[in-house]
Amino acid sequence: MELIQIEKNMREAVNKIGEVGKSYAMARGISYQLQEMRKVVIARVMKEHDGSSANREMEARASKRYEDHLRGTSEAIVEETRLKAEYEKWKAQYESCRSLLSMEKAKTNIR
Repeated sequence: MELIQIEKNMREAVNKIGEVGKSYAMARGISYQLQEMRKVVIARVMKEHDGSSANREMEARASKRYEDHLRGTSEAIVEETRLKAEYEKWKAQYESCRSLLSMEKAKTNIR
């Protein structure tokens, strides 16, 4: 691989790390918030029902609102994980290009 192509790939990786890093941070924040809101959703639904605490909790956990919240949380976790993998891929590409660039520069110094 030529030096120019390696440098081009490095610049692309740096740009993608910045881009994907921002998206990953946002997705991680949303995922965290949804995971933390699980008990809040249960408590809010429990307040709408009568009976014992155990009965109200059972109703809350069986509610459509709680089910929807869990589904949304699951989707957020999937997106967070996908973006983390993409972020790590670009970091690995950058490191690979950096190593190749060092090797190519070392070759030129030997000649």
